[in-house]
Amino acid sequence: MATLEKIRKKAGLLVTVVGIALFAFIIGDLLNSGSSFLNRNQNSVVVVNGNTVDYQDYMARENELTEVYQIMTGTSTLNENYTNQVRQAVYEDIIMENVLEPRLEKVGMYITPEEMTDMVEGENISPVLLQLQLPIFQNPQTGAFDRNAVINFLNQIKNIDDFPEATQAQLMPYKTMWMFWEKNIKRNRMTEKYMTLLNKAIVANSLDAKDAFNNSAESSDITYVMESFSSIADSTVEVPASEIEKLYKERKEMFRQSETCVIDYIAIDIAPSQDDYNRVAKEMDAIKAELETTENVAALTNEKSERKYMNAFTSVNGFGTDQDAIDFVTTAEIGDIEGPVFKDNKYRILKLMDKTEAADSVNVSEMMLAQRATEAETKAYADSLLNEIKNGADFAETVKAHSIDQWAENNGEIGWLTEAAALQGLNEEFKRTVFSLPVGQSAVVKSTYGYLVVKVTDKTKNVPKYKIADIEYTVTPSSATRSQLYNALNQFIANNNSADKIEAAAKDNGYNLVSNVRVYSTDMSVGGSLTGARQVVRWAFNNKRGQISDINECDDKFVVAVHKGKLPEGYQSLASVTPQLKAELAAKKKGAEIAAALKAKNLSSIAAYANAMSATPDTVKFITMATTRITNIGVEPKLNALISMTPLNKVSEPVAGNNGVYVFEVINRTNDNSTYDESRQKSMIEANNSYRIESSVLRYMQQKADIEDHRIRFY
Repeated sequence: MATLEKIRKKAGLLVTVVGIALFAFIIGDLLNSGSSFLNRNQNSVVVVNGNTVDYQDYMARENELTEVYQIMTGTSTLNENYTNQVRQAVYEDIIMENVLEPRLEKVGMYITPEEMTDMVEGENISPVLLQLQLPIFQNPQTGAFDRNAVINFLNQIKNIDDFPEATQAQLMPYKTMWMFWEKNIKRNRMTEKYMTLLNKAIVANSLDAKDAFNNSAESSDITYVMESFSSIADSTVEVPASEIEKLYKERKEMFRQSETCVIDYIAIDIAPSQDDYNRVAKEMDAIKAELETTENVAALTNEKSERKYMNAFTSVNGFGTDQDAIDFVTTAEIGDIEGPVFKDNKYRILKLMDKTEAADSVNVSEMMLAQRATEAETKAYADSLLNEIKNGADFAETVKAHSIDQWAENNGEIGWLTEAAALQGLNEEFKRTVFSLPVGQSAVVKSTYGYLVVKVTDKTKNVPKYKIADIEYTVTPSSATRSQLYNALNQFIANNNSADKIEAAAKDNGYNLVSNVRVYSTDMSVGGSLTGARQVVRWAFNNKRGQISDINECDDKFVVAVHKGKLPEGYQSLASVTPQLKAELAAKKKGAEIAAALKAKNLSSIAAYANAMSATPDTVKFITMATTRITNIGVEPKLNALISMTPLNKVSEPVAGNNGVYVFEVINRTNDNSTYDESRQKSMIEANNSYRIESSVLRYMQQKADIEDHRIRFY
C-alpha cells in the first residue's frame, strides 16, 4: 500500500515524463519518415495557393524555355541577361497558371480546335504569333508575316515521323518551340476573353461621356506666378507626431513592402593598368611584323584577332559605318598595312588582301533536300533534280515538290545575298558557287545543312570590292592587374573587419562606400547601377546584420558588401516613412501660411503678386480639365479645376498646390466647337478603362494569391 501511495503522489511527474518520452518518440519518427516532406519544402522554388513547384520541375521548365530562346536567337548558349529573362518568364508562367487559369476554368472558358486553327493559319492571326517576328514565319522578300510559311512549317512538324532521322533531329527543336508558343497563344486568347468579360461589365454612361467631352472641349491660357514652399525654412514649421501618425494610418496600404535587405558596398572597376596597355601595344607591333611576312594571313588573323578572317570581298556599302575601314580600302594598294591604331580601348591593324570588280549581291533561290540513307544517295538525288531542271523542268515547281525548308512556299527564293552573308549563312562552297554562276543557271552545292540545288536569278552591277584582314585586340586587365586590385581590396577588408571600421576607413583608402542600398530578393542588380550582382543579392538574403561578404566579381567590378539589416515583409514602420510624411504635411502648412499672407495683402494684379513673391510671371496655354501635367508647372489637379471655373480676365486668389502657391489669371479661353458624339465618347472611355481594368485585375489577383517565392535559395 505504501508503494501505491508513493506512485499516486508522483503520478503528475510520471505523466509528464512519459508524455515527453512519447513526444520525442513520435517527433523522431516523424522527422525520420518525413524527411522527404522537409526536403520537399527545402526544394520548393515557388508555392502558389498551396501548389508547390520544386526545383526539378522548375528546372525542367527553365530548360524547355532555354531551348526555345536558343532557337529564336540562333545561339547555343544564353548570356546572363537572357538567362535571367528565361527564369523570370518561367516564374510568371507559374503564377499565371495558378492564379488566372483556375478563374478561366471556373467561368467555363476554353479554346476550340477551330478557333486555334484560325489563330495560327486563318484570318485572325494571334498577336503572339505576329510579334514573334521569326524568319521561318516571314515572307523572305518583305519580311512580313506569311500565313503560308506557318502552314508549311506546321505540316513539317506534324509529319515529322515521315522524314529521315537526320531531318527529324533538325526539326525536333522547332517542334518543341512551337508547342511552347502554342500554349502561349491559347493563354493569350483565354486572357483576352476573360478581360473582355470584365470590361463588358463596366460601361460608360451618358453623364460620364458628356463630362469627359466637356473636360477636353474647353481650354484656357493663363498668366501665373508661383512662390515655392522653400521660401519658408523647414525648421520654422512644426508638424505634430499625431498628424504624421494619422496620415500614416490613412495611407498604410501604400507602405506595403516585400522583405528587403539593406547593404553598404564598395565596388572597384576591374580596369587595365598602364602595364596592360604597354603589353598589348608591344604584342600588336609583333603581330604587324608577322602580318608583313606570313603567307597564312587567315590563320594569323583567326589566332590573334577578335574578328575572324572572312574570305569574302566586300563593297564600300558592306563596311557600313566603319569609316576607318572605308578610308583604308579606298586608298590602299594590295598588301598595304595600316596600324596598329588605338581607338575605343582597342588596337586595330588592317591589311588589304585583294580587290576586284564584281557583283555586290546575287539573288538566289534554292531547294533543300531531305537526306537519304547515305551521302552518295543524297548527292545522286540532287544531281537528278539538277538534270531535270537543265532539261526544262520549272525550278519553282521542282522546289515545291522536293524542298523541305521554309523557302519552298516562296518558290525557293531566299533573296539578295552579299558574299559575307552567303559565307556566314552557309559555307565557302555555297558562296563561291552562287557568285560564280551566271544569271539563270543552277548547280548542286554541299552546304552546312546538306545538299542544295541553287539557282542565281539576278545580280547587281559590278562595283569595286575589297578583301581585308582585320585584326582587333581589346585591352583587358591582365591576371596580374586583377590580382593586384583584388589583393588590395582584400587587405583593406582584413584590416577593417567590421561595418564601422569600413565606413570610417573607406574614403581614406580611396574607396567609395555606397550606403544604405535596399535590395529585394528578385533583384539582378544592386542600386540600379551595379549590374551582374545577383550573387550579392543572394548573399544579403542568406546572411545577417553586421556580416561582410567575400569579394564578388560583378560584370567588370570587384564588389564587397556589408550587411546593415533586413526589413521584414509587411508594412514599412511609421518611423521609416516619417520623413516623407512630415515633408508632405510641412508643405501643406507652408502652403496655407503663404496663401494666407498673400491673401491678406489684398492684391489685384499678377504684377502686384509677382512683386510680393519676388517672382517672374509666366504663361501657359491650352490647359483643360483633362490636362494631366501642366507645362512648366507639373501635376496640379487643383489648378486644373480652378482654371476651368475662373472667369476670363479675373485674378484668382492664392492657391496652395503640390509644389507651391499659385496666383493666375485666365487671359484666353477657347472652345474647339467639335460636335458631341456620345457613342464615340463612350467608346473612348471604355477603351481607356479596358487598359486600367486589365492591369489592375491581374495585379489584384496576385496580391490576393498566397505566393511564396523561394527563388533566392537557388539563384
